[in-house]
Amino acid sequence: MDKLIKNGNVVFETDVRKADILVRGEKIAAIFAPGEYEGEAEVIDATGLYIMPGTIDPHEHLGLYKPLGDAFRCDTPRQAIGGVTTLINYHRGKGNYYETVKEAIEDGEKNSYVDFALSLGLCAKEHLNELQGYVDELGITSFKFFFDKQDIAHKFYDLPEEAALTLDKPDFLDILKRLRAISPELLLCTHCEDADLFRALQKQVKEADDPDDKYTLTGFEKTRPGYVETISVADTMWLNSIADGNMYVVHTSAASSVEMYEMLSKKLGGKVTLETCPHYLVLTKDSPCGLLGKVNPPLRTTADNEALWEGIRNGSVKTMGTDNVPVKKEKRFERGDDIWDVFVGFGGPGMILPTLLSEGYHKRNIPLTTLSMVNSTNTADVFLLRDKGHIAPGFDADLAIVDLDWEREITPELYGDSDFSVYAGMKFKGWPRYTLSRGEIIQKDGKILAEAGRGKYIHRTISK
Repeated sequence: MDKLIKNGNVVFETDVRKADILVRGEKIAAIFAPGEYEGEAEVIDATGLYIMPGTIDPHEHLGLYKPLGDAFRCDTPRQAIGGVTTLINYHRGKGNYYETVKEAIEDGEKNSYVDFALSLGLCAKEHLNELQGYVDELGITSFKFFFDKQDIAHKFYDLPEEAALTLDKPDFLDILKRLRAISPELLLCTHCEDADLFRALQKQVKEADDPDDKYTLTGFEKTRPGYVETISVADTMWLNSIADGNMYVVHTSAASSVEMYEMLSKKLGGKVTLETCPHYLVLTKDSPCGLLGKVNPPLRTTADNEALWEGIRNGSVKTMGTDNVPVKKEKRFERGDDIWDVFVGFGGPGMILPTLLSEGYHKRNIPLTTLSMVNSTNTADVFLLRDKGHIAPGFDADLAIVDLDWEREITPELYGDSDFSVYAGMKFKGWPRYTLSRGEIIQKDGKILAEAGRGKYIHRTISK
């Protein structure tokens, strides 16, 4: 039966206004003025609520520390509670990508509650000769370059040294040119940290052996300060201009990186998109989470938080991903408990929309239209999710129906597939009362109504 979402405040791309949304099957069929539609439909009363496109999380690492199928099954329900309707997972590592990607798709379609796509990590020389096939056969249009793995890809991915990419600047420029030759729409997601710099700084901090640094995020941040990221942003933006490429800076963390982007984007060609993450907006190196919050790049300062929020406000920071890594505390501390041995990464499922609403809308008065673009629309456009991210006829009925006044504390039932959260005890104001994925209500008032395995793999395409 058709669904009619009535009496809600719809957050369109340029304005917020009352409208009724008709959902037919998996799609948005029409937008009506309030009360205009007179046909039969199941009614969802959205009085007092705000209707936004469902969250698209373009930056997840499901399967990094545990089996991928388990992560999809156990973590995506929490994501739906936060309004996520689509995620993009980074797939990387050893093995033939034609085989391992198909296995990953099968894991997702058997276990995920939400739709998903994949971005492909480039770490072996053979990957460069197979790019066209990844696009045509696997439906992958976004790739990742890991500057933090420079010179060590063979060790990290268990490859013969001669088979691995160096992951240096010449490799980066070569890949940009190869992608551009296939299509200017193809996206190279880039981990911007200068390996030469952070390795030297790590050596200095290690040799100093200061106990105040060894067990704190402050000490860890000294090994990878903001300029380590910013210099890499500058280098890659320049190379991207030379290639007339399409570059995406993942997990931007430093105020100086936003400043560098704003300065160079006025002068250089090529397309560059900045992404940030919830933890770089609400946490710092002094946050009580301690080394549970160890992540690359590191958590920084309140000044960096505010610069990123200003970047969201003025349009410099266009997207947000969680860098979500489901993991148990035991695994994080498996090797030890200092900055050298604690594994990096933590879970943050479904935290994009609550962060944007609580911290962006309520505390900083950033318009809902701007936040909605960051939450979904910009991401859909950059990653070629052609049926997603817009509230308009013909698009998938992926919607978050939000109660702006609903405040929730992050307690264990909201940790996702982890047994800790860096946001534990924090309160966020603004949560979805309903999450609809392709027209199906998959969560209501924080309760999951769908079943595992309903999520679909999104086979993306480039324009011909």
